[in-house]
Amino acid sequence: MTATFLKRALLAFWAAWLNLLDGLKARGLLAASWPFASGNYGFLSATTARYGPPAWLNAVLFLGVIAWEGASAALFWLAWWTFRRPPGAGTGWRYAAFTSALCLWLAFAVADEVFIAYEVEGTHLRLFMAQLLTLLAVELLPEAGR
Repeated sequence: MTATFLKRALLAFWAAWLNLLDGLKARGLLAASWPFASGNYGFLSATTARYGPPAWLNAVLFLGVIAWEGASAALFWLAWWTFRRPPGAGTGWRYAAFTSALCLWLAFAVADEVFIAYEVEGTHLRLFMAQLLTLLAVELLPEAGR
């Protein structure tokens, strides 16, 4: 095992973790019994219910989140693919991926305040910190021969 392997594995983890299965389940494209979905669409609907938005607005908000997560996931896959191919390559993709994903968690933290969803704000901040720590690990852990 090398530091390069660890760094590439961390990039692949974040790429795979950001997904859209819950949206497919909410739209009926996956069975309600599908086990690999977060339940975030239902949570979003319950959270925004405080202000009584129309159902289409929740769908638009969720699609926006899915699009953002999808873009972040794609950027993480590009960061993974270009990492150290050749040595030093992929820095732009890494920073784009982390910037996109970190901004997503900050947007969630702001939304948590707006919708008074304090019970999940800590989760969003922990995800922000976990990704920030991952960025530091990818950038600062020494690699053999570097």
